[in-house]
Amino acid sequence: MDFTPAIVAFCCENSAYRAADTAGARQEGYPSNISICRLPCSGKLEVIHILKAFEEGADGVFVFACHPDSCRFLLGNVRAGKRIEHTAALLEKIGIEKERLRFFYLSELEWTQFLDLVRQGNESIKSLGPSPIKVKP
Repeated sequence: MDFTPAIVAFCCENSAYRAADTAGARQEGYPSNISICRLPCSGKLEVIHILKAFEEGADGVFVFACHPDSCRFLLGNVRAGKRIEHTAALLEKIGIEKERLRFFYLSELEWTQFLDLVRQGNESIKSLGPSPIKVKP
């Protein structure tokens, strides 16, 4: 089966979004099936946003936050991490593998790590196959 997963990457504008931008400026591509959603802070991401991404057809969701002690809003990345743990547990309860939700710490300078993480994550989600909540024709 030839499957290309739909992946949403929620990126803090002060870290991973800038890393993704740098990768693009250097013409280093990342998989085109990854849609980047810019956040003012990863702490602004709510559980409902992640669940909505899956409901709208995402096979995987990646969340990128600033490194610990690097958040411009002090604890946004900590809040994001706790929400990801909570959301992963919710996903399992509704029959979606928690591995479809990934959380990463990244700085704006780590553009090569951003590329590695999205490429590896893409392959991992691809191996899981389509999300079990996708509507089948």
